[in-house]
Amino acid sequence: MCVCVMSVWTLLQLLVCVCGVCGVDQPLEKVELSGGQQLTCGQAVFDCEVRSASPACMCENEGVSVSGLHVRLVQCGEQKAWSVCLQILLNVTATDTGDEASADDEEGDEDLESVLSSASVCVCCYYPVQQHSKTLHFTFNPTTLQDDKTIQGGVSLVVQVPKAEYGSPVVVVSPTNSTTELTIPTQEEACSRGLDAVYCKAPRLYSRSAPGAGAFLLYVSDVERWRTQEFLVCKRHERDGVCVKLPWRNASQEFGVSFSSVAPCLCFEICSSFPRVQYCPFMNETVSSRSVSVSLSVSSSPAAVLWNVTAPCRLKLEVRLCVWDWRNSSCSSAHTHTHSHTHRWTQTNHTHWQLQGEFLYVQRHPSLCVQVEVSGLGLLDPVCPFEVRRNHWSIPLVLCVCLLCVTMLGAYAVQGTLKSWEFRWLKEEEETPLVSSVDLLLVSPPDVDGVCVQMCVLSSSLSALGFSVSLDLCSGSALCAVGPGPWLHAALRRGGRVVLVVTPGACARAEEWSRGARPEEQELLEDRFCSEVFEASLSRLRGRAAGPFLLVQFEGHCPPQALPELLQGLPLFSLPRQSLGFITELTRGAAHTHTNTHLRAAARVLSGALRDSRRTHTHTLQHKHNNTHPDCWI
Repeated sequence: MCVCVMSVWTLLQLLVCVCGVCGVDQPLEKVELSGGQQLTCGQAVFDCEVRSASPACMCENEGVSVSGLHVRLVQCGEQKAWSVCLQILLNVTATDTGDEASADDEEGDEDLESVLSSASVCVCCYYPVQQHSKTLHFTFNPTTLQDDKTIQGGVSLVVQVPKAEYGSPVVVVSPTNSTTELTIPTQEEACSRGLDAVYCKAPRLYSRSAPGAGAFLLYVSDVERWRTQEFLVCKRHERDGVCVKLPWRNASQEFGVSFSSVAPCLCFEICSSFPRVQYCPFMNETVSSRSVSVSLSVSSSPAAVLWNVTAPCRLKLEVRLCVWDWRNSSCSSAHTHTHSHTHRWTQTNHTHWQLQGEFLYVQRHPSLCVQVEVSGLGLLDPVCPFEVRRNHWSIPLVLCVCLLCVTMLGAYAVQGTLKSWEFRWLKEEEETPLVSSVDLLLVSPPDVDGVCVQMCVLSSSLSALGFSVSLDLCSGSALCAVGPGPWLHAALRRGGRVVLVVTPGACARAEEWSRGARPEEQELLEDRFCSEVFEASLSRLRGRAAGPFLLVQFEGHCPPQALPELLQGLPLFSLPRQSLGFITELTRGAAHTHTNTHLRAAARVLSGALRDSRRTHTHTLQHKHNNTHPDCWI
């Protein structure tokens, strides 16, 4: 039993009334308990005691009645274990019930004294599945007896609400027909009203700016306490918006919110074994004008401008028509069309809200615009649905420029690719012979001095092209060892072709040889070797071995008047003019088939070498033979 005398009983009743008027969202006041319940005596009452009553909630005390019953929700606690409780305030009245006609004054005084010393009332609390009845015993102070032999007093009873009854209605009844009904808050509601219970202890979220990451970082206070606690977090725009689940599971991690996503209505809810708690850490931030978008569409029947404002929060704004002044770059309001909106927002997705409206019966004009003024942000840029676009030609122009640039880049790329292919092909051509190996035997004419340079150039060029060339001028040691005839015979046994260089001297020698004439003994050794090889070749021709033989003459020298009968019928080529035919004839019948490209390339190489040699030695040769043949040089 806990007894306490109060001198401010009227103030307590007034507080109960005020709390009832203010609503159920008021914070729960803390009341200390002793023994699980508390009975407090008011004015004119003392020796208060509470006992259990019968389930019928009946009390036999005719002299005492309950004239007023008030109930409010508080949080009561014993040893800091707080829970939801009912604080019941009773106005009690004691009245003299003696018979005035038959009772004398002394007997009436004794009856009244008995009533004042042993007064009691009953209070019952009815829940959906259980009930609790209490009998309140107390003593009136006789000094407060009024003239009409009545005493007014009050008591306050605090009773714990069973946790199973959270969220349920309760009816508080006194037998004197005083009844009060109210609803017990749920656990989450009680926690939101400041209930200091263990199950209401939820982690608190805080935010800090991280400019390097371009975001605000959310973190949980008292990390060590909540490190092992798994929880769920979701975010919502506005307190009644859709809550989107976030990938954040425990306090050991931080969660980043980019600066562009921050809005004053952005809230986070966290829940686990504790009730769901909501935090709105950015309430002091402002909505960025870049996050507010205005879009327009035009309807023809009736003529109307449909507008649509999208923002992360429900904003207080005004939408109005205005006329754009191109000279002053300002938009003057058209006062006949103004819309003001503070509600009717709808959530289009999980991160934005949308407000729609329309202006009816508008006249189309290029200067007619729609402008939005947002509270806290000011005027947004006007949007003009009927503006004549002066840059309608810019898109094709930009496309043409882009196409031209792409074409130029493509041309450069193709050119580079072709050059790389050409370089690679030329490199392969340089490393690989243009023709496969074909054995050739170059036979010098008897008057070899006149064509010695051309013979050497022809031999080296054919060797560079891939031919296997044997030149009698370069085989002096072999000729001395075996003799011209055996040397020629050995060369012909290896196969290949024999190239005879035709000059006037060669034709004359062929005529003489055909008649059986012998060469003069005054010939030099080199000339004699050439003559003997030449005559050995003529001997092979007389033996009908014309197949491997072909004739070549160099341009710039006097051609023979007529070929001897022995040389007639053989292929004759004039170099360098007929280089392609000459190369083609040399490779005819070869084991490897040559393409026209390779043959043309080989002919260009041969003709180029011969022409270069001709230009280099023309002056020397002209001077050497000027006295003998002045009309044979070009």
